Amino acid sequence: MGSIIKETSALSSVRLLSLKEATVPRWAARHFPESKPWNPHAPVKIIVVGAGIAGVSNAVLLSHKVPNAEITIYDRLSQIGGTWAANRYPGVRCDVPAHVYQLSFEPSPEWSEYYPKGAEIQAYYERIIEKHGLKDRVKLNHQVLKASWLSEAAQWAVEIQDTTTNDIFVDTANFLINCQGRISQPKYPDIAGLYDIYKGTLLHTARWPSDVDLAGKSIAIIGNGASGQQLVPNVAPIVHHIDHYVRTKTWVTPTFVKDLHQATKDAPGGPEYSEEQRNTFKNDPASLLAHRRELESKFHFPLGGGDKLGSPENAALREKIIETMRERLDGDEEWLQRVLPDYAPGCKRLTPAPGYLETLKSDKIDYVTAGIREVTSEGIIANDGTHRKVDIIILATGFESGFTTRFPIFGKVPGLDLRTKWAADGPIGYPESYLGVMAPGFPNYFFVLQAQGNARGGSVPLQAELAAAYIAKAIRKIQSQSYVSLDPLEEAAQDFNDINGAFFEGSVIGDNCNSWFKQKHVLKESDTAAPRDPINRVVTAWPGTHHHRAEALRDPRWEDFIFERRRGGAQKNRFEYFGNGSTAREGSGDPADLIRYVRTAGEIDLAVLHENWNE
Repeated sequence: MGSIIKETSALSSVRLLSLKEATVPRWAARHFPESKPWNPHAPVKIIVVGAGIAGVSNAVLLSHKVPNAEITIYDRLSQIGGTWAANRYPGVRCDVPAHVYQLSFEPSPEWSEYYPKGAEIQAYYERIIEKHGLKDRVKLNHQVLKASWLSEAAQWAVEIQDTTTNDIFVDTANFLINCQGRISQPKYPDIAGLYDIYKGTLLHTARWPSDVDLAGKSIAIIGNGASGQQLVPNVAPIVHHIDHYVRTKTWVTPTFVKDLHQATKDAPGGPEYSEEQRNTFKNDPASLLAHRRELESKFHFPLGGGDKLGSPENAALREKIIETMRERLDGDEEWLQRVLPDYAPGCKRLTPAPGYLETLKSDKIDYVTAGIREVTSEGIIANDGTHRKVDIIILATGFESGFTTRFPIFGKVPGLDLRTKWAADGPIGYPESYLGVMAPGFPNYFFVLQAQGNARGGSVPLQAELAAAYIAKAIRKIQSQSYVSLDPLEEAAQDFNDINGAFFEGSVIGDNCNSWFKQKHVLKESDTAAPRDPINRVVTAWPGTHHHRAEALRDPRWEDFIFERRRGGAQKNRFEYFGNGSTAREGSGDPADLIRYVRTAGEIDLAVLHENWNE
């Protein structure tokens, strides 16, 4: 009985203590006398790397979607436009219709051709930046050298070089968005003698000088990707001779997707938009909308067997493309066999290449597939021993893989560079992204149009816009609540990449071709009980369609993230951001801010009513 009494006495004392504490409420000890109105849009700094399509679209959208954001865009080039500022070689243009290859929220009625020239695309994105008041926020001729996450400050420290003065400085930001582009760093081939022995002029299509004169010259064009295919027919009329060195042959399709206007040698831009058509688009928005919708609908198509290696559908596609190539070669079977690839269509990006095959048959061109042994002071020696002298060597050799950062970036783990983590021979072996926008261990870091950033269907600009909407939600989450950072769980990224890897098993992309769609994945013993040769890991694509990706990004899975709380009040009470019970909006002084939810009944979409953060 004694022990029971002691226990009872103990319980009584606990009850008495609780009653005593009740006179001093728990919340009183955690009151924040300095609390202010809840501001769901705390000031944030955002650094965007790159002023191409991804950088422009994200900077513009974030400037509207994230209030109170200070945005700075750094680009190493001297013009806005990314690849369309860098690539100025003769004949450069897009093989996607202009009215699709634009931002969905900035349709232009002014496109001059169905397939626009590179300069026209560059000028379009320059206008967009100016229209949205971001021109002063773009720092051109600025190369990002390194980025490091400062855990104590919960900020990114970004080392940048002003290439006009060579001065190096550090800028800091709460969020870092990498829009460097996946086809932005020129690829220079490793060929003996090319850089130290050759005495002629050496060019790369992505670094085309404005003062180069090809007229009457003997030139070599190395490479037959998109840039090589556009360059050959555009310079052939003015040069004396072309030696065209081809390592991997390419499939030449009628159009990028079916049912589009087919560009030709004589009209590589397809139909021109007349002044009358452009005025109609300008003065009749419904007409422009109808035209855009007609084109956009052609870029959404269901998943099918054509993407599977060895499928009947892919075989049928192959025969259809062969027929197109045969027609462009005027039925010349000997030439057809010379240019036919030995891999499945879709392993590399399909290209329409108007005028390319037709020009190859010219007496001005030597089509060389023997490979290059070395470069001499005067020209190129092929593997068959033939020495061809040339005045100019043009590298149409494409770009380095762009599915990991171009500069060193260090996250939460000291000394661990994301490039090392994602390298083919690194601890993971491929870019292990989270939903194609983030990387585990790198808080508040986002990337656009890199690993798994492009779904089947829709345009490249549209894919970049989807990423911007997702990034904006993540930033607003940090802005509005008691957090300073978020980054995805490693296991969440692993699960996503397992889904991605399984989705592309048996894909045509895995066939025997060189392509920036994929990366060699060096399997570790932990990957399989029987290690085998490196496999191709698809790195460019989302495992599904555009709308599949849009649905997945529409509602972030916050449970997949590690959140770091703000120091101070947030460590004591997760709801410290509630402030004094009012909001900053109520102190704006504008009565209209308080009644944004009152709208004309016909303008209300019940499916999203009261879900808009800006209401």
